[in-house]
Amino acid sequence: GHCDGIVCLCDCGGNIILCNPAIKELKLLPKSCLPNWGYSDVGIGYDPKSKDYKVQRISCDGEEIYGDRLVFFPPRVEIYNLSTDTWREIKSNCLETEATFLWPEDFEMYWKGICYWLGYEQPKEFESYFDRLEDEKKKTVVFSFDTGDEVFHSILLPD
Repeated sequence: GHCDGIVCLCDCGGNIILCNPAIKELKLLPKSCLPNWGYSDVGIGYDPKSKDYKVQRISCDGEEIYGDRLVFFPPRVEIYNLSTDTWREIKSNCLETEATFLWPEDFEMYWKGICYWLGYEQPKEFESYFDRLEDEKKKTVVFSFDTGDEVFHSILLPD
């Protein structure tokens, strides 16, 4: 993603680089504060309240099979603050309902203090490992992250 000319790049090894092509500057971010990242998605935005750039990383730590049931672990979220050059974990309660999890797939854009992703809502648990492959169990969702309040919101897309 990008914000105010700063491009956020990430590789499969978990390395994240901020790049400002206008001034030809690169910054390799420190390693994550959370262990054993599974699938993760990254976004970048500017917080007008603290006047700081923030990188958000949302991670799925995996899944486990219990008998015949497949259970997903809840998403975890960490925030990187450019001014302090540090990561910290925040609560991700807004990415979870009683029966479902919300997963980002693609960081889309930043606009006026809000970061947006396209993703989906899926059940926390499936009756079998292969049930998770059925697309009708997933609902497409737009996620938003308020960089100032550090809270996620979601909007279901129409059918």
